[in-house]
Amino acid sequence: MPSQTPPAPHDSAMYRTMHRQPEELRRLLEEGWEPAEAAADRLRQVRRIFLVGIGTSYHAALAGEWMLRWAGVDARAVMSPDFADYADSYPLGPDDGVVVLAHSGTKSSTSRSLARALSAGAHVVSVGSRTAEHPGSPLVLRTVDRETSAAFTASHTAAMLVVAQTATHLALSSRPSLAPVFLNTLGALPDQVANVLDRENEIVPVAQAAAERLIYAAGAGPSAVSALEVVIKVREAAQGHIDALPLEQFLHGPLVTVNAEDFGIVVNVSGAMPITATRTGEVAGVLAAIGTPLWIVGTGVPQAPEATVFALPEVIEPLSTILSVVPLQIFAHQVAVVRGTHPDLFRRDDPRYAAALSTLAL
Repeated sequence: MPSQTPPAPHDSAMYRTMHRQPEELRRLLEEGWEPAEAAADRLRQVRRIFLVGIGTSYHAALAGEWMLRWAGVDARAVMSPDFADYADSYPLGPDDGVVVLAHSGTKSSTSRSLARALSAGAHVVSVGSRTAEHPGSPLVLRTVDRETSAAFTASHTAAMLVVAQTATHLALSSRPSLAPVFLNTLGALPDQVANVLDRENEIVPVAQAAAERLIYAAGAGPSAVSALEVVIKVREAAQGHIDALPLEQFLHGPLVTVNAEDFGIVVNVSGAMPITATRTGEVAGVLAAIGTPLWIVGTGVPQAPEATVFALPEVIEPLSTILSVVPLQIFAHQVAVVRGTHPDLFRRDDPRYAAALSTLAL
């Protein structure tokens, strides 16, 4: 059993860091455009860009892939151990770009990925905390102070934001009509994130209803990234039972495992492509017909009129993950509160897990 008493609901590092996100995003929107322009200059002439990360940083890479592709760039998200260790599957040369996303920069696969990119002569940019270690990287886009909670929140939204700023600069030459839309969308995000955090009490009863159930999460397109991220957050912070898949992958088989006593989360952002919105509504309708309690993050659907909806403003789809992930962070924290787990410790307050994890170098 855990040896450390869980903190009061508002006393964890995860909670405090989560609530700093609006000010961190505002700061990056004031300070980050010049570094992002330098990153765009390094990446502007490459034939393709690999976005490399692991864990939450891999989810930031997935979000960045959507942003850069919409900006007219051939971008590919890859998990850092695959990129580092399966070189033949990811050919790399001096006409390629590599964006290495790592909050601390200390993970072994991060170091190997960065070393491989530098050795190949690729155009390299790193994304990491203010003290992140990215040895040899010619440019590090700095995000936030290194997080002390094992459940990363502000570093994730900040990483996505600096990639979005870079995509905005790249769009000036590749898709100039899109750049002002990106710019205006990013400018509105800090206040939108603050509004979500102010609505925390709307999420408390949702977490209470879900905490002891088997949770399934799904979303289509960029929303799939947020669905995958809530799995990491709920497992890290709350040791909860949760699974997630991109919407269509969830539909093709795994959906049949869902029962009425389980709990469903569907990320359905306003502003998604019409076919995506239609399909999301259909899947939500199936879950509702099964009798599964359903929480929809974004906008409700007529097929599930009884679902609890956490409404979000319309955000251009490739940037929507920066906003849609925030209520899911709150959800994960509140599930931890209900389950009585410490969201900061990665279960290292349990001697068995501390001993087991000490045998493994990340």
